[in-house]
Order: sequence, then structure tokens, then C-alpha cells
Amino acid sequence: MSSASLSGAIEAPLNLSEPTLDEILADPLVSLILRRDGLTPGVVRVKLDRERRRLATRLGPALPRAA
Repeated sequence: MSSASLSGAIEAPLNLSEPTLDEILADPLVSLILRRDGLTPGVVRVKLDRERRRLATRLGPALPRAA
């Protein structure tokens, strides 16, 4: 993995890809926010999947399933 120098002092890994839904929902900060809002990763997945299906009926079946 490559690194980028921030202001010449700190080396940070470069991540050029977007995180998956699994990675986002596993993030500790996201977990805290979900808990605060009374949500669980399962509820978020159901809501996202429902919206994906709703959009697919409008836009066609080419939309991918959330990871």
C-alpha cells in the first residue's frame, strides 16, 4: 500500500477505493451513532435494501445489491 505525506510530517496510507457497507457498519464511530439513534446494522441494511428495490422498479434492475 502506498503512503502519502501530509505536510511532510505524517505518513498516511492511501486508500483509493470506497469502503463497503460491511466496513462502514463495522466502524466503531458508526456503531456509536447507530446506537444513539436506536438503530442496528440490521435495520440499516433492511432500509437500504428496501430503497434499492424501490429504485430498481423506477430505474430498472441494473442497480447492484448493497454489500
